[in-house]
Amino acid sequence: MLAKVHERVLEACGLVAAALVLAMTALIIADVILRNIFNSTLPASVELTEYALFYATTFAAPWLLKRGQHIRIDVVISRVRPLAGWIMELVCDAIGLVLSLLMAWFGAVMVLRSAGFSLLEMKRVSDPTLVVKNLIFSEWYVIWPLPVMFLFLALEFVFRIQRLRAGPRAARREGGSV
Repeated sequence: MLAKVHERVLEACGLVAAALVLAMTALIIADVILRNIFNSTLPASVELTEYALFYATTFAAPWLLKRGQHIRIDVVISRVRPLAGWIMELVCDAIGLVLSLLMAWFGAVMVLRSAGFSLLEMKRVSDPTLVVKNLIFSEWYVIWPLPVMFLFLALEFVFRIQRLRAGPRAARREGGSV
């Protein structure tokens, strides 16, 4: 049941990432047209594109991992015996799980600190950190997806380990595997 819900959430993450790429494209096109035809510009277009790129990358990461389309360099793993490849996959997934959990923890700490909360007292102790560019807003608005998406990555690594243990004792064939 959890795996099905997780899969649906990751599909939604992929849709959000795709919508953000589409929005970035439309914003850049609109800015170019305004600049070249009307000698005007959208003041925050570059800044909004930067944030949209960050969000698109953040939301796409767990979705791509689920689909096996993440960055993968499998030159070594494809050249070893099947059992050795399986062990390498297991070790890599375990490392990915641990690192994702660490990044989720530190991301949550960053969000809370940015919002002005004390982790020990669990109450607001300062004003939120602000981002001051063309747009002015609290920094945590930008970084909140980090701990959430790293938790989704960690959960996906758990499911990958389960699928690997239940399957054949050989390396996965996914993404751009040779």
